[in-house]
Amino acid sequence: MKHQQKIALAAVALISGSAMAVDSSVTVYGLVDMGYAYRTDNYDASKSGRNGIDSGIASGSRLGFRGVEEISPGLKGKFVIEAGINADQGSAAQGGAAWGRQSWLGLDAGVVEARLGRQYSPEYLIYGDIDPFSHGQVAKASNIFQHVKTYDRINNAFYLTTPYFGDVFSVDAIYSFNRGGDEAVANAGDKRFYAIAPKLQFGKMFKVVANYSHDYDKAKYTTDTVVELGAIVDFGVAKISGAYAQPKLESTPVGAAKEPKKYNRYLLGATVPFGNFSLLASYAYSKDKNDLDEKATQIGIGGTYAFSKRTDMYLGFARIDADDKIAVKYGVSDGSNTFNDYRSGFNLGVRHKF
Repeated sequence: MKHQQKIALAAVALISGSAMAVDSSVTVYGLVDMGYAYRTDNYDASKSGRNGIDSGIASGSRLGFRGVEEISPGLKGKFVIEAGINADQGSAAQGGAAWGRQSWLGLDAGVVEARLGRQYSPEYLIYGDIDPFSHGQVAKASNIFQHVKTYDRINNAFYLTTPYFGDVFSVDAIYSFNRGGDEAVANAGDKRFYAIAPKLQFGKMFKVVANYSHDYDKAKYTTDTVVELGAIVDFGVAKISGAYAQPKLESTPVGAAKEPKKYNRYLLGATVPFGNFSLLASYAYSKDKNDLDEKATQIGIGGTYAFSKRTDMYLGFARIDADDKIAVKYGVSDGSNTFNDYRSGFNLGVRHKF
């Protein structure tokens, strides 16, 4: 009898444990990216090229934890904490921040999800889809599309996101009292930031995205804004993407009248799959609207080869054509490494997800 009772208790414990596993879970995940990168044609002709074994060329190396708990029917609690890693040196990325990639807590009610903490901006997520190189390699679009200082992550952020209603319409929105650091006493000098990004999709073939970002510096009384529109058309045999951006930057005024610096920027990309291999190509262009003749173009080509669902190899080449006189240089940076000094770059690496 006692033996039977023990078996029954063990069965109850097993069933309870399974139910808890369904209701609450924590997942450990990560990515390690390592490769070789070469850069040449420095804006300063006296400087030679740069060779390096680097981490995070295509995607930033990271270690993260994500959790979800079903609080009640239709309501879930969520969190993500994610640390960036310089795997080539074993050091912390994002300036040494413990959880510099992401750190947020949220509630998901199904029709809307709200999050608080350090998070990706809607703009960053949009270009993750539109850019064939997805923020990585020497050919990433943001080498030219560098119009918002907060291109990637926002501190102290309140984020709202919805699913696709009717499988057609969705919207993301974000607000921060100080995007760069902690909120100051009386919020003096804080950098207020907000953005809204509506999205439309029509099946798996066609997607349209838009974004408006507003960045206000209370210390300098300047406002930077950007309006963006992008689209993705997936034909199966090839995916074509494009974007247009119009930044207006009071933080970099022009002339005695201190007019905001304005740009027109364009991106065209293509991804062509051939089995496990995908060919990537992009063209990015920027020109100021202040008659300064500040033009920059970037041509990028590369590819990825998937050994498995978790491990792939990538390669890429990019060439930037920009005049030496441009005050803010356009350079071939990559997913984790910033080099605004070189016009040309090549990379080859391996990326493993776990």
